[in-house]
Amino acid sequence: MRIRLADITQPTQFREKVGPLTLDLGYHYGAQVEPVDLFLTVSPVQGGHRLDGEFAYRAVLPCSRCLEEARVEGIATFLLDYQPASQAPIPEEEVEVSIEETQILYYDEDGLALDALVSQQLYLEFPEKVLCRPDCRGLCPRCGADLNQGPCSCPPEGDSRWTALGQLQKKS
Repeated sequence: MRIRLADITQPTQFREKVGPLTLDLGYHYGAQVEPVDLFLTVSPVQGGHRLDGEFAYRAVLPCSRCLEEARVEGIATFLLDYQPASQAPIPEEEVEVSIEETQILYYDEDGLALDALVSQQLYLEFPEKVLCRPDCRGLCPRCGADLNQGPCSCPPEGDSRWTALGQLQKKS
């Protein structure tokens, strides 16, 4: 669904089902997000509109260590100001941006796509490292075996400092 911001002249509440969504995480991996119920209030403010919203989410992402499915859930809340791109300040030099300024989004088109809004908020909500379980052992860096299934057949890796010392002693 798209909301046309120019049509909103007084605070308006929306409750919309958005999704399911697939978010691109890079490296050919994605997050599968179940449909969410988005609660959103759009209010006109000077120069644009304020979006105050929240939604509960459940998603499946790849584990950061073993790439198996990891389940993530939570509640996303946000407060954003949308302003037309024509009002965006154009600094002539590099400037520091305040935390309040990071909450302002500038748009070219008057329509607000709710699936894009939810996707943007989910990218901010997902943890940096997702684990399938706290004690996940990950993959062997040499053969790629899943160490959660048991040890791999790779020989134990020795400390290169001892190997170098042994070669020096043989030369003496």
